[in-house]
Amino acid sequence: MHGFGVYSFANGHRYEGAWHEGRRQGLGMYTFRNGETQSGHWQNGILDIPSTQNTTHPVSPVAVYHSKVLNAVQEARRAADKAYDVAKVDERVNRAVAAANRAANAARVAAALLMCETAVSGQWLMFVTLFSSPK
Repeated sequence: MHGFGVYSFANGHRYEGAWHEGRRQGLGMYTFRNGETQSGHWQNGILDIPSTQNTTHPVSPVAVYHSKVLNAVQEARRAADKAYDVAKVDERVNRAVAAANRAANAARVAAALLMCETAVSGQWLMFVTLFSSPK
């Protein structure tokens, strides 16, 4: 998976942020089930550069400001919400398609029954005509 997203792990941990090829990559925040967080820049699934709150004197020249991480987390949450909405729409579309298929099958059965009924009526009419005509 690529882009922004949210993943909740089975153990209760959660990652919100950027992904690349199924790994945490770019800005993001990992939240442990006890509420502690690790945030910053991730490289190949590992926290590479932790974020800092200090905007006047960065810890290092490559520091990642926490506000940028929070922006990435917001984007991840928006992407997750959109993905959830798409799943709901897919479910509704699938139900509509299933209903349309049931209606089409019912129409085919009705048409087949009508054709059989018409054929039987025609044969009955021919039978009655043959045996009731004077010789």
